Parts: sequence; structure tokens; C-alpha cells
Amino acid sequence: MSVNGHSGVVCSKTLPDDSSNSRSFMSATKAPPDRRIVRTREALRSALVELILEKGYDAIAVNDIVTRAHVARSTFYAHHGSKESVLLDGIGNLREFLAQAQRAAREAANGLVDPLGFTLAFFEHADDSRDLSRALLGSGGGVVMINAFRQMFDRLVRRGLIEASDPKGKATPIPLDALVRFTTEALMGVLMWWIEVKPRLSPLDGNRIFRQLIDPTLVANGFLTKTKV
Repeated sequence: MSVNGHSGVVCSKTLPDDSSNSRSFMSATKAPPDRRIVRTREALRSALVELILEKGYDAIAVNDIVTRAHVARSTFYAHHGSKESVLLDGIGNLREFLAQAQRAAREAANGLVDPLGFTLAFFEHADDSRDLSRALLGSGGGVVMINAFRQMFDRLVRRGLIEASDPKGKATPIPLDALVRFTTEALMGVLMWWIEVKPRLSPLDGNRIFRQLIDPTLVANGFLTKTKV
């Protein structure tokens, strides 16, 4: 990214790397040759999910995970250095699932780029496992948990905005980094509110509210030609 005098910011077309090969939060990754590795990693992710639902992420110890997964501590450390590593393994899966949703949205729109084409897929995904989503992103979500999701959304938003930027490098009124941060925080805020609000709102309603809040900013900065909702 470079600054073009004082008139605005030019967006580089260098895209962030999305190299994970999986589909959804805590699901299996692309299978390596050794099926035992796949089963062990799946068992550890499943154990973490169960424990998060029972007592929250912050209260979980590595010993809790290995006991629930029925694996030895030495086996755990052969795959992960900490419980955070297990969490990030699942978050990586989710990021790739959402990146696929973003690509599918572009194909459905005949190549037109919606920089936030992944958000409805996330609301739908969160709704499918509402209790887990509340444990991860609700009022009881831990700092590590919230930061992991924030970093994931930051990468997806940044990639979407870069893909939607002017191919001629036309300057935008607001620096890209500021717009990424603003959009990510808005998404996190709406998600955390939507998960807790009563009466319960549908994924379509949650996404609609978020897009009504953020789309005018994207339009004003040239990343969206018209509002999506």
C-alpha cells in the first residue's frame, strides 16, 4: 500500500495468503496420508468444542483436552504446542470455508466483487451451532477467542477490499488499514450482539443489519457500487 500525496490511499493488489485446506470450524482438515493423524486432530478439536460448551475456553487446560480426547499428553504435543493451537486449527478451517463462500458469491454475481460476500455464510454457520457460537463470541468469550476471530475477519475483509479495489489504482478517501479495522470491528460488534439478542434473529436479519451499517461506507470509498441489502 502506498500513499498518493494527501488525496487518499492506493490499494495494492497483493492479496493475503489463505492457504488452509478445510471447510468449517473444528471440521477435519484436508487429509494427510496418515489417517491416524487425521483422527487424532479431529479428536482434539472435538474435545475442545465439548469443553468450551461445558465451561468456557479460559477454564480449559491441556490435561482436560487430552483426557476428553483419550490421547496421551505426548501425542497432544506432537500435534499442538498449546490449547490455543487447537483453537487456531479450527479457525483456519473456518477461514477457508468463508473464503470459498466469498468465491461462490462472486461466481453467482457473474464476476462482480462484493468485498463482504462471506458474511451471510458466517451468520448461517454460527446459527447452525448457536450454543457454540455464543460460547465463542458471546459475553463469555475469552480474549484469545475473540482475538482469533478478529484476526480471521481482518484477513477476509482485507482480501475482499483489495479484490474490489480500483484496478487502475485510483486513490480512496480513507486508508485501507483504517477501513479494514472499522469493518472488522463493526462485524464483530454486530455478531456479538446478534448472538445474545432476544427475541432471536435469523442469519438473514443479522447480516442485513450489518450490511445496512457498513455498505454506505464501502460505497463512499469506491469498494461497492451499490448497497447489497
